[in-house]
Amino acid sequence: MGERHLFVRFEECHIECEYCDELGREGREMSVDEVVAEIDRLETEAGPHAYVSLTGGEPLLYVPFLKPLCHRLREKHYKILLETNGILWQALEDVVKDCDLIAMDLKLSSVSHEKDFLDDHAKFLKIARGKETYLKIVVSKDIDEIEYDDHLCMVAAVAPATPVFLQPASRGREGYDDPRLMKLLNTLQRFGSRRLPDVRVGVQLHKVLNIR
Repeated sequence: MGERHLFVRFEECHIECEYCDELGREGREMSVDEVVAEIDRLETEAGPHAYVSLTGGEPLLYVPFLKPLCHRLREKHYKILLETNGILWQALEDVVKDCDLIAMDLKLSSVSHEKDFLDDHAKFLKIARGKETYLKIVVSKDIDEIEYDDHLCMVAAVAPATPVFLQPASRGREGYDDPRLMKLLNTLQRFGSRRLPDVRVGVQLHKVLNIR
C-alpha cells in the first residue's frame, strides 16, 4: 500500500463476479512491443514504479501474449506483479517463473454468485507458494461464514504463512462507510486470525484517493 505501480489491464475474464467494477470495459489491441514501449514511457514520465502490475479482467487468459511480455519486462529489469482470480492454475504454471509477486483472489461463491472454486484455489496456491504471494477475499454482507472458514482452512493446509486481506465489496464508492459491513469485517478478521497468522482488512487506496 502506498507504492507506485504501473498497471497493464487485460480486458476479458472467464467469470462474472457480482461486485466486479471492470465488467464490460473495452480494451484496445496492442502488440507486445507497443505495451513495452508504453511501459517505458510511463516509467520515464511518472516513475519509478515498484512493480508492473498485470491485472484484469484475468491476465492468465492471455498466456501466449503474457509469456513474451513477461520475458521482455524481465530483460528490462522490471519487477512483475501478477493480479489474478486464482483459478487458472494450469496457466500459472506457464508464467510463474517470471513473476516476482502474486496477488491471488479467493472467490467465495456466496459473495461472487459464481461457482465454488475451492479446489482450483488450492491447486493454484500450491504453485504460487513458490513465489511471494498474498491473498484477497472480497467480503459482502452475503458472505457464508462456513464457506469463509473452508477457504481459511485450505490456506492453513497449503501455505499457512500467506497473508490474507479482507476487502469490502464495492462498485463505485468504497464500502467503508457501511457500518454493518465494517462490523462484519472486524468479526471475520478476528475469526481469521485464529486460523492463520496474518489476516488483515485491506483498503482499495486508489478509490479512497479517487485515482483512476
